[in-house]
Amino acid sequence: MSVSFDAKQHYQREEVASTYDAERFVGLRGAFVDWLEHRLMRRALGGLASRSRVLDLPTGTGRMARRLADAGYRVTGGDISLPMLGEARRRAATPLLRVDAEALPLRDKSVDAVVCFRLMSHLPPAARLIVLREMARVTRDRVVVVYQPHRAALWWLVYGGLLRRPLPRFYASPSELRREFADAGLRPVRSHSLLRGVFMERAYVLRPE
Repeated sequence: MSVSFDAKQHYQREEVASTYDAERFVGLRGAFVDWLEHRLMRRALGGLASRSRVLDLPTGTGRMARRLADAGYRVTGGDISLPMLGEARRRAATPLLRVDAEALPLRDKSVDAVVCFRLMSHLPPAARLIVLREMARVTRDRVVVVYQPHRAALWWLVYGGLLRRPLPRFYASPSELRREFADAGLRPVRSHSLLRGVFMERAYVLRPE
């Protein structure tokens, strides 16, 4: 059963899609964040064979899909937002699908890995579990999923308190994450921090049971 939440509608707006990258990945700070996320992806996918099938979910403007393709993976980008897919189509040559992450139109074990950046902080717990179960269902080797596990991280204190920027809506503590992973049929094997002590985003590498 699909769960309603704000991000499902927000990112389907043309004005949001057309300015998404410019608001996040332009300038020195934006380029640094982009580099950090690329490094995080490389670490989390370490050991995955070249030419493996990877689902980038949600693909957004195709930023991560382009990186994955450049690394030699066979990438499909999936997103619920048609405007985002339009941006991705203009910037990347990878296959794209319109998908709802809570009901993926893919066969069981049909990809080698699912990569999920910049989604989970938008999802309430009920939706997170549904999405995790879907990712566990379609992958053979691993799920790489990024969370903001603590609201007291130095970066969020600066970002929200000093810069007055909107903070991630949903956080999940390490104990909550362990329960969610187990309930989704996923086993954590390792994790990688985006930038220790400042950026608290962490990529969890999970294996289907």
